[in-house]
Amino acid sequence: MLLSLVGLALALDPTHARLQGVLDAHLSGGRVDYAAIKAAPAGLDAYLAEVAAAPVASLSAADRKALYINAYNAYTLDLVADHFPLKSIMDLDGGKVWDTRRFDVGGQMLTLNEIEGKHLRSLGDPRIHAAVNCASLGCPPLAPKVYTGAGLDAQLDGAARRWAATATFSGTTLTVNKIFDWYGDDFTAKFGSAAHDIPGLAGKQEAAANFVAAYAPDRAEALKKGGYTVTFGDYSWAVNAR
Repeated sequence: MLLSLVGLALALDPTHARLQGVLDAHLSGGRVDYAAIKAAPAGLDAYLAEVAAAPVASLSAADRKALYINAYNAYTLDLVADHFPLKSIMDLDGGKVWDTRRFDVGGQMLTLNEIEGKHLRSLGDPRIHAAVNCASLGCPPLAPKVYTGAGLDAQLDGAARRWAATATFSGTTLTVNKIFDWYGDDFTAKFGSAAHDIPGLAGKQEAAANFVAAYAPDRAEALKKGGYTVTFGDYSWAVNAR
């Protein structure tokens, strides 16, 4: 879609208002109206032109982090809308779309994995896994509000709380998102046994339980006592379409 705005330089709005307009119009309950975005792409195209022209080097650390989160989410929206109707983002490029396509962020052409890995995961903040969205039902839901440098820490805490609330108990088994398994090292660095030694748990399972305890304080006491196992749930790659 972005081809219609080639050569149009737009200043980066730190409130990311153009992307917020897209979310307001097309996102409800974590589900996206991709067909409507495809039919009327101007708003998203205008935002992506801002992203492409963003003065990344001159941004504050918080504004830069917010930019990369929003860029990841916006380019994913654009990618799925371009190919909609689509059952799953995994249907694109043999399931390797995160490495096969490049997107312009501040004049640098990056894959989705590079945006997430080099510019977000490298910061050592596992909350970003609650913020970036891969257009799939298995992902933490796409937030209805864009991320901004001014409110970033509180927004990431909110995303982490919403994600922690999706962990479920059945008997003596805590089931958490598969992302805690795939990106286990991101969580163990901050939420492993050094954060709290949970009896009977270790490694990725303990880090996942500590993360949930940190962002679901009403469950923290029970989680920290141990006496349960942790399993990583099945992941749905079905597209998060309305």
